[in-house]
Amino acid sequence: MEQQSILSITARFGTQEACIKHLESIRWPDGPICTYCGSHHVHNRKNSNRHLCRECNSSFSVTVGTIMHASKLPLPKWFVAIFLIVNAKKGVSSLQLARDINVNKNTAWFMQKRIRDAMSGSGGLLKGIVEVDESYIGGSMTNMRKSYKKELGIYPGGMEHKRPVLGMMQREGNVKVIVIDKADAKTIRPLLNQYIDYNSEVVTDGFGAYRMLHKTHAKHIKLNHSKNIMTLGKYNTSRLDSFWTTIKRAIVGQYHRIDPENLQSYLDEIAFKFNNKGKNLFNILIYRVIQEKMKLPLSRKSPLKGTISVLGCTELAEI
Repeated sequence: MEQQSILSITARFGTQEACIKHLESIRWPDGPICTYCGSHHVHNRKNSNRHLCRECNSSFSVTVGTIMHASKLPLPKWFVAIFLIVNAKKGVSSLQLARDINVNKNTAWFMQKRIRDAMSGSGGLLKGIVEVDESYIGGSMTNMRKSYKKELGIYPGGMEHKRPVLGMMQREGNVKVIVIDKADAKTIRPLLNQYIDYNSEVVTDGFGAYRMLHKTHAKHIKLNHSKNIMTLGKYNTSRLDSFWTTIKRAIVGQYHRIDPENLQSYLDEIAFKFNNKGKNLFNILIYRVIQEKMKLPLSRKSPLKGTISVLGCTELAEI
Protein backbone atom coordinates (compact mmCIF):
# COMPACT_ATOMS: atom_id res chain seq x y z
CA MET A 1 0.00 0.00 0.00
CA GLU A 2 1.40 3.38 -0.99
CA GLN A 3 2.13 5.59 2.00
CA GLN A 4 -0.08 8.66 1.91
CA SER A 5 0.98 12.08 3.12
CA ILE A 6 -0.56 15.51 3.19
CA LEU A 7 1.52 16.34 0.11
CA SER A 8 0.18 13.37 -1.86
CA ILE A 9 -3.41 14.20 -0.86
CA THR A 10 -3.14 17.84 -1.90
CA ALA A 11 -1.41 16.88 -5.16
CA ARG A 12 -4.04 14.30 -6.09
CA PHE A 13 -7.13 16.12 -4.80
CA GLY A 14 -6.07 19.75 -5.14
CA THR A 15 -9.01 20.80 -7.33
CA GLN A 16 -12.79 20.59 -7.05
CA GLU A 17 -12.97 18.62 -10.30
CA ALA A 18 -10.47 15.99 -9.11
CA CYS A 19 -12.40 15.44 -5.87
CA ILE A 20 -15.75 15.16 -7.67
CA LYS A 21 -14.33 12.72 -10.21
CA HIS A 22 -13.01 10.49 -7.40
CA LEU A 23 -16.29 10.56 -5.48
CA GLU A 24 -18.34 9.83 -8.60
CA SER A 25 -16.13 6.84 -9.45
CA ILE A 26 -16.98 5.38 -6.05
CA ARG A 27 -20.67 6.26 -5.87
CA TRP A 28 -21.60 5.78 -9.52
CA PRO A 29 -19.14 3.33 -11.14
CA ASP A 30 -21.66 2.72 -13.96
CA GLY A 31 -22.71 6.32 -14.47
CA PRO A 32 -24.70 8.95 -12.51
CA ILE A 33 -28.03 8.03 -10.88
CA CYS A 34 -30.55 10.58 -9.63
CA THR A 35 -30.24 10.87 -5.86
CA TYR A 36 -33.91 11.85 -5.54
CA CYS A 37 -35.82 9.37 -7.73
CA GLY A 38 -33.17 6.80 -8.67
CA SER A 39 -33.50 7.35 -12.42
CA HIS A 40 -30.62 6.64 -14.79
CA HIS A 41 -31.93 9.22 -17.26
CA VAL A 42 -29.68 12.08 -16.28
CA HIS A 43 -27.31 14.40 -18.11
CA ASN A 44 -24.53 16.75 -17.07
CA ARG A 45 -25.38 20.39 -16.64
CA LYS A 46 -23.29 22.60 -18.89
CA ASN A 47 -20.32 24.32 -17.22
CA SER A 48 -21.20 22.67 -13.92
CA ASN A 49 -20.26 19.70 -11.75
CA ARG A 50 -23.94 18.94 -11.24
CA HIS A 51 -26.40 16.66 -13.04
CA LEU A 52 -30.03 17.11 -14.12
CA CYS A 53 -32.59 14.29 -13.92
CA ARG A 54 -34.88 13.94 -16.95
CA GLU A 55 -37.55 12.18 -14.86
CA CYS A 56 -38.05 14.45 -11.84
CA ASN A 57 -36.20 17.48 -13.19
CA SER A 58 -34.02 17.66 -10.05
CA SER A 59 -30.53 19.07 -10.07
CA PHE A 60 -28.04 17.15 -7.94
CA SER A 61 -24.37 16.49 -7.32
CA VAL A 62 -22.38 13.54 -6.01
CA THR A 63 -22.32 14.98 -2.47
CA VAL A 64 -26.12 14.88 -1.98
CA GLY A 65 -26.91 12.83 1.13
CA THR A 66 -23.30 12.74 2.32
CA ILE A 67 -21.58 14.66 5.10
CA MET A 68 -20.58 17.24 2.49
CA HIS A 69 -24.19 17.82 1.44
CA ALA A 70 -25.24 21.51 1.23
CA SER A 71 -21.74 22.65 2.21
CA LYS A 72 -20.24 25.62 0.40
CA LEU A 73 -16.72 24.60 1.37
CA PRO A 74 -14.48 23.44 -1.49
CA LEU A 75 -14.07 19.67 -1.58
CA PRO A 76 -10.24 19.86 -1.39
CA LYS A 77 -10.62 21.33 2.10
CA TRP A 78 -12.94 18.46 3.06
CA PHE A 79 -10.41 15.94 1.79
CA VAL A 80 -7.52 17.54 3.67
CA ALA A 81 -9.63 17.79 6.85
CA ILE A 82 -10.52 14.10 6.62
CA PHE A 83 -6.86 13.18 6.15
CA LEU A 84 -5.72 15.28 9.11
CA ILE A 85 -8.41 13.92 11.43
CA VAL A 86 -8.01 10.22 10.63
CA ASN A 87 -4.21 10.41 10.93
CA ALA A 88 -4.20 12.08 14.34
CA LYS A 89 -4.39 9.22 16.85
CA LYS A 90 -5.63 11.45 19.65
CA GLY A 91 -7.64 13.80 17.49
CA VAL A 92 -7.34 17.37 16.28
CA SER A 93 -8.93 20.34 18.02
CA SER A 94 -11.22 22.60 16.02
CA LEU A 95 -8.83 25.52 16.49
CA GLN A 96 -5.91 23.50 15.10
CA LEU A 97 -7.97 22.27 12.16
CA ALA A 98 -9.12 25.83 11.48
CA ARG A 99 -5.50 26.96 11.23
CA ASP A 100 -4.48 24.00 9.07
CA ILE A 101 -7.11 24.47 6.36
CA ASN A 102 -7.63 28.23 6.73
CA VAL A 103 -11.24 28.38 7.95
CA ASN A 104 -12.77 29.83 11.12
CA LYS A 105 -13.21 27.67 14.22
CA ASN A 106 -16.98 27.42 13.76
CA THR A 107 -16.56 25.97 10.28
CA ALA A 108 -13.87 23.58 11.53
CA TRP A 109 -16.16 22.34 14.31
CA PHE A 110 -18.98 21.86 11.78
CA MET A 111 -16.69 19.76 9.57
CA GLN A 112 -15.44 17.68 12.49
CA LYS A 113 -18.97 16.95 13.66
CA ARG A 114 -19.97 15.58 10.27
CA ILE A 115 -16.75 13.63 9.79
CA ARG A 116 -17.28 11.99 13.19
CA ASP A 117 -20.81 11.10 12.12
CA ALA A 118 -19.28 9.13 9.24
CA MET A 119 -17.03 7.29 11.71
CA SER A 120 -19.91 6.09 13.89
CA GLY A 121 -21.23 2.57 13.83
CA SER A 122 -19.54 -0.79 13.36
CA GLY A 123 -21.02 -4.09 12.33
CA GLY A 124 -21.02 -7.56 13.77
CA LEU A 125 -21.13 -9.09 17.22
CA LEU A 126 -18.03 -9.28 19.38
CA LYS A 127 -16.88 -12.90 19.65
CA GLY A 128 -14.27 -15.04 21.38
CA ILE A 129 -12.63 -13.46 24.42
CA VAL A 130 -14.31 -10.11 25.06
CA GLU A 131 -13.03 -7.64 27.64
CA VAL A 132 -15.70 -5.51 29.31
CA ASP A 133 -15.16 -2.57 31.59
CA GLU A 134 -16.73 0.76 32.45
CA SER A 135 -15.02 4.11 32.80
CA TYR A 136 -15.99 7.63 33.76
CA ILE A 137 -15.27 10.68 31.62
CA GLY A 138 -15.03 14.06 33.29
CA GLY A 139 -12.73 16.46 35.08
CA SER A 140 -11.84 16.67 38.73
CA MET A 141 -14.21 18.60 40.98
CA THR A 142 -11.24 20.46 42.44
CA ASN A 143 -10.67 22.13 39.05
CA MET A 144 -14.24 23.40 38.70
CA ARG A 145 -15.30 26.91 39.60
CA LYS A 146 -17.54 27.26 42.65
CA SER A 147 -20.53 28.53 40.67
CA TYR A 148 -20.42 25.46 38.41
CA LYS A 149 -20.22 23.12 41.42
CA LYS A 150 -23.26 24.84 42.87
CA GLU A 151 -25.06 24.48 39.54
CA LEU A 152 -24.35 20.74 39.51
CA GLY A 153 -25.63 20.42 43.06
CA ILE A 154 -23.06 17.77 43.99
CA TYR A 155 -20.07 17.59 46.29
CA PRO A 156 -16.43 16.62 45.65
CA GLY A 157 -15.76 12.91 45.61
CA GLY A 158 -17.40 10.07 43.75
CA MET A 159 -18.37 9.96 40.09
CA GLU A 160 -21.66 11.88 40.12
CA HIS A 161 -20.26 14.68 37.97
CA LYS A 162 -18.80 12.34 35.32
CA ARG A 163 -20.40 10.47 32.42
CA PRO A 164 -20.20 6.66 32.58
CA VAL A 165 -18.98 4.89 29.46
CA LEU A 166 -19.19 1.16 28.72
CA GLY A 167 -16.38 -0.45 26.73
CA MET A 168 -16.44 -3.88 25.06
CA MET A 169 -13.30 -5.09 23.27
CA GLN A 170 -12.83 -8.31 21.33
CA ARG A 171 -9.41 -9.87 21.86
CA GLU A 172 -7.39 -8.97 18.76
CA GLY A 173 -10.52 -7.36 17.34
CA ASN A 174 -12.82 -4.36 17.43
CA VAL A 175 -13.93 -2.21 20.30
CA LYS A 176 -17.38 -0.75 20.98
CA VAL A 177 -17.76 2.24 23.28
CA ILE A 178 -21.16 3.46 24.43
CA VAL A 179 -22.06 6.42 26.64
CA ILE A 180 -24.62 5.26 29.21
CA ASP A 181 -26.88 7.13 31.60
CA LYS A 182 -26.01 5.05 34.63
CA ALA A 183 -23.51 2.28 35.34
CA ASP A 184 -25.89 -0.34 36.72
CA ALA A 185 -27.04 -3.81 35.77
CA LYS A 186 -30.33 -2.57 34.32
CA THR A 187 -28.45 -0.42 31.80
CA ILE A 188 -25.38 -2.56 31.13
CA ARG A 189 -26.75 -6.11 30.74
CA PRO A 190 -29.01 -5.40 27.72
CA LEU A 191 -26.03 -3.81 25.94
CA LEU A 192 -23.83 -6.83 26.62
CA ASN A 193 -26.55 -9.11 25.25
CA GLN A 194 -26.94 -6.89 22.19
CA TYR A 195 -23.29 -6.53 21.20
CA ILE A 196 -21.56 -9.69 22.48
CA ASP A 197 -22.16 -13.15 21.00
CA TYR A 198 -23.61 -15.53 23.59
CA ASN A 199 -20.83 -18.08 22.84
CA SER A 200 -18.17 -15.60 23.94
CA GLU A 201 -15.96 -15.64 27.01
CA VAL A 202 -16.59 -12.35 28.81
CA VAL A 203 -13.85 -10.93 31.04
CA THR A 204 -14.83 -8.32 33.63
CA ASP A 205 -13.82 -7.01 37.02
CA GLY A 206 -15.86 -7.65 40.15
CA PHE A 207 -18.40 -4.86 39.54
CA GLY A 208 -21.89 -6.00 40.58
CA ALA A 209 -23.52 -5.07 37.26
CA TYR A 210 -21.66 -7.97 35.61
CA ARG A 211 -23.13 -10.68 37.83
CA MET A 212 -25.14 -13.45 36.23
CA LEU A 213 -23.29 -13.12 32.90
CA HIS A 214 -22.60 -16.85 33.02
CA LYS A 215 -26.31 -17.36 32.34
CA THR A 216 -26.34 -15.30 29.14
CA HIS A 217 -22.88 -16.09 27.76
CA ALA A 218 -20.71 -19.18 27.45
CA LYS A 219 -18.26 -18.17 30.17
CA HIS A 220 -17.79 -15.29 32.58
CA ILE A 221 -14.29 -14.68 33.94
CA LYS A 222 -14.31 -12.28 36.88
CA LEU A 223 -11.08 -10.57 37.94
CA ASN A 224 -11.11 -9.31 41.51
CA HIS A 225 -9.24 -6.03 41.16
CA SER A 226 -9.90 -5.16 44.79
CA LYS A 227 -7.63 -8.08 45.72
CA ASN A 228 -5.10 -7.08 43.04
CA ILE A 229 -6.06 -9.99 40.79
CA MET A 230 -5.49 -8.38 37.40
CA THR A 231 -5.07 -11.50 35.28
CA LEU A 232 -6.06 -15.17 35.25
CA GLY A 233 -3.99 -17.02 32.68
CA LYS A 234 -4.91 -15.63 29.28
CA TYR A 235 -7.75 -13.53 30.69
CA ASN A 236 -7.26 -9.85 31.51
CA THR A 237 -8.59 -6.41 30.59
CA SER A 238 -5.25 -4.78 29.82
CA ARG A 239 -6.07 -3.92 26.17
CA LEU A 240 -9.27 -2.16 27.18
CA ASP A 241 -7.46 -0.36 30.00
CA SER A 242 -4.96 0.91 27.42
CA PHE A 243 -7.84 2.11 25.24
CA TRP A 244 -9.29 4.12 28.14
CA THR A 245 -5.91 5.82 28.49
CA THR A 246 -5.97 6.83 24.81
CA ILE A 247 -9.43 8.36 25.24
CA LYS A 248 -8.51 10.33 28.33
CA ARG A 249 -5.22 11.54 26.80
CA ALA A 250 -7.16 12.76 23.77
CA ILE A 251 -9.54 14.74 25.96
CA VAL A 252 -6.84 16.19 28.19
CA GLY A 253 -4.32 16.88 25.43
CA GLN A 254 -6.53 17.95 22.51
CA TYR A 255 -10.15 18.70 23.35
CA HIS A 256 -9.79 19.70 27.05
CA ARG A 257 -13.56 19.71 27.60
CA ILE A 258 -16.43 18.01 25.80
CA ASP A 259 -20.16 18.64 25.95
CA PRO A 260 -21.82 15.42 27.26
CA GLU A 261 -24.24 15.55 24.33
CA ASN A 262 -21.32 15.22 21.89
CA LEU A 263 -19.22 12.75 23.89
CA GLN A 264 -20.44 9.73 21.91
CA SER A 265 -19.24 11.17 18.60
CA TYR A 266 -15.77 11.82 20.03
CA LEU A 267 -15.63 8.23 21.29
CA ASP A 268 -16.79 6.97 17.88
CA GLU A 269 -13.86 8.77 16.28
CA ILE A 270 -11.28 7.17 18.59
CA ALA A 271 -12.91 3.73 18.25
CA PHE A 272 -12.95 4.02 14.43
CA LYS A 273 -9.21 4.69 14.38
CA PHE A 274 -8.52 1.81 16.76
CA ASN A 275 -10.67 -0.65 14.81
CA ASN A 276 -8.96 0.22 11.52
CA LYS A 277 -5.37 0.71 12.69
CA GLY A 278 -2.81 -0.44 10.18
CA LYS A 279 -5.20 0.28 7.31
CA ASN A 280 -5.59 3.22 4.96
CA LEU A 281 -7.96 5.25 7.12
CA PHE A 282 -8.36 8.01 4.55
CA ASN A 283 -9.58 5.65 1.83
CA ILE A 284 -11.81 3.74 4.24
CA LEU A 285 -13.53 6.91 5.42
CA ILE A 286 -13.93 8.36 1.92
CA TYR A 287 -15.61 5.13 0.80
CA ARG A 288 -17.82 5.12 3.89
CA VAL A 289 -18.77 8.77 3.36
CA ILE A 290 -19.88 8.24 -0.23
CA GLN A 291 -21.22 4.66 -0.15
CA GLU A 292 -22.91 4.62 3.25
CA LYS A 293 -24.80 7.87 2.72
CA MET A 294 -25.58 9.86 5.83
CA LYS A 295 -29.16 10.15 7.03
CA LEU A 296 -29.52 13.79 6.09
CA PRO A 297 -32.66 15.43 4.70
CA LEU A 298 -32.55 15.44 0.91
CA SER A 299 -33.36 19.11 0.69
CA ARG A 300 -31.86 21.90 -1.31
CA LYS A 301 -31.57 23.83 1.95
CA SER A 302 -28.89 23.09 4.52
CA PRO A 303 -30.10 20.35 6.91
CA LEU A 304 -28.14 21.75 9.85
CA LYS A 305 -29.12 25.05 11.40
CA GLY A 306 -28.92 26.55 14.84
CA THR A 307 -26.25 26.85 17.49
CA ILE A 308 -24.14 24.14 19.06
CA SER A 309 -22.09 25.07 22.09
CA VAL A 310 -19.57 23.05 24.04
CA LEU A 311 -19.61 24.07 27.65
CA GLY A 312 -16.75 26.34 28.63
CA CYS A 313 -14.17 25.27 26.05
CA THR A 314 -12.68 26.04 22.68
CA GLU A 315 -14.94 23.55 20.87
CA LEU A 316 -17.57 26.25 20.19
CA ALA A 317 -19.48 26.56 16.96
CA GLU A 318 -22.37 28.34 15.35
CA ILE A 319 -23.57 26.39 12.34
